[in-house]
Amino acid sequence: MNIVNPKIKHKIKVAINEVEQQSSCELVAILSQRSYNYFFVALMASAVIALIVPAFLMILNLIFDAIKIYQVQVIVFVLLFLFFNVEYITRLFTPKIVLKRNASRKAKESFMMLDLHQTDNHQAVMIFVSLFEHYVEIIVDSGVNDKLSNNIWQEIINKFTTDVKNGDFENGYLKAIELIGEILKTEFPKNDDNKTILPNRLIEL
Repeated sequence: MNIVNPKIKHKIKVAINEVEQQSSCELVAILSQRSYNYFFVALMASAVIALIVPAFLMILNLIFDAIKIYQVQVIVFVLLFLFFNVEYITRLFTPKIVLKRNASRKAKESFMMLDLHQTDNHQAVMIFVSLFEHYVEIIVDSGVNDKLSNNIWQEIINKFTTDVKNGDFENGYLKAIELIGEILKTEFPKNDDNKTILPNRLIEL
């Protein structure tokens, strides 16, 4: 899957390399197009509205023939299903709490899947972005969490989330890496024992 322009991917790789050359932390960048298949949102919304159609038609004395009502239901369902499958519409009709929950779960699954909780010094930092949900999360392992409060990452997350919502994900990612890098280079300076475990490229899910 190629979501990002190769030039931007290269810039992200270079930025991560620069951070890891000066910090003992493992910095990983993750990008997901979407964290969940929202097919059910379009399906449920279309089905519910289509089920209401017969009552609506009968109340207005428009159609009484059962076959014609069924035909109208099918047409309404198909048209609405196509409508609700438009990305913007799907996101608009999906509760924000659901979007956030799905993206957060995906972020945590990614952290575990990449074994970032099993580095030798427990100093892994992962930047996770899910474009569809407009979601950004920074997850750190225990070695970083024990020294730095989660609040230190929130301002970076807020700025990055705004960039994602504005469609400026690429520059937002680079700015986030730069800000995180400044913190990591100060709090966790490089030592000779550190080894890079994962590739420094942007990992696309």
